[in-house]
Amino acid sequence: MHIIGKYLVIVFTFFTGVLSAQIGGSHTFQVLNFNNSARVEALGGYLLGVKDDDANLGQANPALLNPEMHGQVNLNYINYFADANFGYSSYTRHFANVGTFNASILYADYGRFEYADLDGTRNGGTFGARDLVLAIGYGRPISSKFSVGGQFKMIGSFLESYSAFGLALDLGASYIDTANNFGAGLLIKNAGMQLKSYTPANRESLPLNIAIGVSKKLTHAPFRFSLTYDNLQKWNLVYYDENNSTSIDQLTGEIIEIKPPGVLKKFMYHITVGTELILGKNFHIRMGYDHMQRQTMKVGAKPGMAGFSIGLGLKVKSIYFSYGMAKYHIAGTSNQITISKRIGKEAPIDNLYRQFQ
Repeated sequence: MHIIGKYLVIVFTFFTGVLSAQIGGSHTFQVLNFNNSARVEALGGYLLGVKDDDANLGQANPALLNPEMHGQVNLNYINYFADANFGYSSYTRHFANVGTFNASILYADYGRFEYADLDGTRNGGTFGARDLVLAIGYGRPISSKFSVGGQFKMIGSFLESYSAFGLALDLGASYIDTANNFGAGLLIKNAGMQLKSYTPANRESLPLNIAIGVSKKLTHAPFRFSLTYDNLQKWNLVYYDENNSTSIDQLTGEIIEIKPPGVLKKFMYHITVGTELILGKNFHIRMGYDHMQRQTMKVGAKPGMAGFSIGLGLKVKSIYFSYGMAKYHIAGTSNQITISKRIGKEAPIDNLYRQFQ
């Protein structure tokens, strides 16, 4: 299995040699940023340091893939904005003395759009827009507490008569201390390239994101807290135009002075927090907060619940239901439902895991 690890390193080195690491400006294949788990969505969009039998966590961090997820099928539906819909499904299987694999497909349909002339005159015709992501993930332990994993993704995007294709790679590591109910994870997400651009000679970068997160369950209370610092590859995520130091509140008409961002503001733009209230094995309540989302999407003096997310998880017999709602903007809410069920028997503990017990 050391050979697989070497291949992951070689592939990652190749991708990082050709990708563009900046976060500023626009990136192609934004579908790669959508969460494919109602649980993760409800917790703010990240959960890098929790290892249990939820195979959806293998999408959040492939290092979290483990034998407890063996045979699990996941179906996920996202009701997004303006008739956009996302469907996701995955299957996880553990192979004795090899590791845990996950295969998934993500389909995004952005609805129908009307054709219009340059002056805005509509001619009655319509066109569609959709994205497709196929992925294969793999995870395995390297000690009793450390695990590593990777996920290879193939992306296709189809916008009217234009199309683009690309490859991306996620690499993850996790540290799980079950005795102290503590976990930590590192994720390098969407390292890759665009193989074919929508138009010739217009190659675009992928939305690279390097994140680190920790999770801690309280010993004498049913709470688990998570904290994530994302986009390590760029310190300043705050947009500031030195040539425009004032703005007008669209609701009140007042002139607002825009000050240059300080160290604390730049730091907070990287922070996402989440909380799970664990009311037994079969019922969880969740809440999350993304500071950058709130600051960039709030509207003047009426920010509403922008940046906040809530959800719950409920197990009925052998089926686990999760619901997540994220408030991206005062006028827009994302609703997400995940259904998980194991098919077949649990995977027995093999020599790969027995050596670390």
